[in-house]
Amino acid sequence: MSILSQLKKEQLFTCSEMEVVNYIVSHPKAVVKATIRELAELTYSSPSTIGRVCKKVGVDGFTELKIKLATELDRLVVESGTVDVTIPVGPEDKIEDFPKIFFNLHYQALADAYHTVNIKEVKAVADTLYQADCVYVLGSQQSLILAMDFLCKCAKLGLPFFNPVMNNGFNNNLYKRKGCKKMAALLVSQYANSRRISRWIKELKSLKSEICLVTANPDSPNVNRVHHAVVVESEEAVTGKIGNFASRTALSYVLDLLYMILFMKDYEANLEDMIRWNKERERPEW
Repeated sequence: MSILSQLKKEQLFTCSEMEVVNYIVSHPKAVVKATIRELAELTYSSPSTIGRVCKKVGVDGFTELKIKLATELDRLVVESGTVDVTIPVGPEDKIEDFPKIFFNLHYQALADAYHTVNIKEVKAVADTLYQADCVYVLGSQQSLILAMDFLCKCAKLGLPFFNPVMNNGFNNNLYKRKGCKKMAALLVSQYANSRRISRWIKELKSLKSEICLVTANPDSPNVNRVHHAVVVESEEAVTGKIGNFASRTALSYVLDLLYMILFMKDYEANLEDMIRWNKERERPEW
């Protein structure tokens, strides 16, 4: 549930806390730019009162409240309310409204990803993959499509990235590649809690591989079992959803960031290769 929606539940707050709540609801843009002491002065309250309000809406402190509030304001730029990313359309919605609904849904998902992604962790993953002699890029079910798209992009950079299904047919087992002294792996998974993900992590650890994970599930136990984890939050429910719309957008956003950081490692050489390949494609095959 959004911060603004929770703040409107008056029964949660005391009279002194309502002074803070009413100001936040009425002046959200000003609150995003304010310090906790400035807000306390504006509402004739105290930092401790603001802290209690933060805890009642499920955030650890005023800084986190401002981040989540800024995310919601981003959404409100293009819409009058947020989209339910689990069930974005209802029986009363018209097909003519679908373009706007899905534009808002993906905009909302990008805003959430933008405000929750840890770019330092993305860079750490890029450094790990770039420094390895061989890298397994893995994903299951719908996440496999995102992983393969990332793999195809990285093929243009000449990096030693592989997928067992592509290289070994239907063989999904992981092996030490010949001549590979430093091994790494990138796992892409929306929930990162399946048996397959756990098995891959176990196998990769036995191969002495450095393991990186990109997921939209901060509660996955596997986040703490890998060397690097990039987690982007999505309000998409695990069950009962129409499709993986928001999580797909969020994971694609992270993988695009990762690809561009890898591209920047050898920017001039990669750019020259792209130009040369494009010129060769322009030549008639006959």
